[in-house]
Amino acid sequence: MPKRGETAARILAAAREIVRATGPDSLTFDAVAAEVGVSKQAVLYWYPNKARLIEALVRPALEAESTAGKGAISKNATSAEAIRAFIGALATFHTSDLDRFRLMYVTPQIGQRPGRNGQMLTTLGRIHPATTEMYDTLADRLVDSGRYARLVDARRAAAAMHTALLGLILRMAMADALNAPLRTRDDALVEALVGVMAPEAA
Repeated sequence: MPKRGETAARILAAAREIVRATGPDSLTFDAVAAEVGVSKQAVLYWYPNKARLIEALVRPALEAESTAGKGAISKNATSAEAIRAFIGALATFHTSDLDRFRLMYVTPQIGQRPGRNGQMLTTLGRIHPATTEMYDTLADRLVDSGRYARLVDARRAAAAMHTALLGLILRMAMADALNAPLRTRDDALVEALVGVMAPEAA
């Protein structure tokens, strides 16, 4: 008999494999149950709706991303050094595992709309704190180094930098999925992004 939590771990492993092998559209309770070899009701026992399943899949990855971004920023870094380190660390984090990137930033968008009971909104509220902490860490450094006078402006800049990088990684992930490499090397594209965000660091 499986130990408590073992079935939940197997469900998550199966869900990750389904997303990796056949894409986010294929992530259904029936598909997960078939992959694990349990009933659909057994899956629903652990994850009563798709929002909870996606949260369980995505939150650890978002927390790991946040750790990578925060850990790259030195307390004494100039703003340009902090931006370069932030973008570089997150680029490395995502390009090292494009399947994880798809899981994090594509899967939550598939077939999900905030319902009347607010399931998706509640889920997003639980997974956003890690990203918020990452933005705050970079924003604090940008203010302390004198790049921005107001924390609110620095935080917007941090969010914009992260979003721009995610757009770039999305292009890389699409090229990878289509087996059609981009004309420009991945590292050159990341370097170009750093040049746009912090020209003095280029």
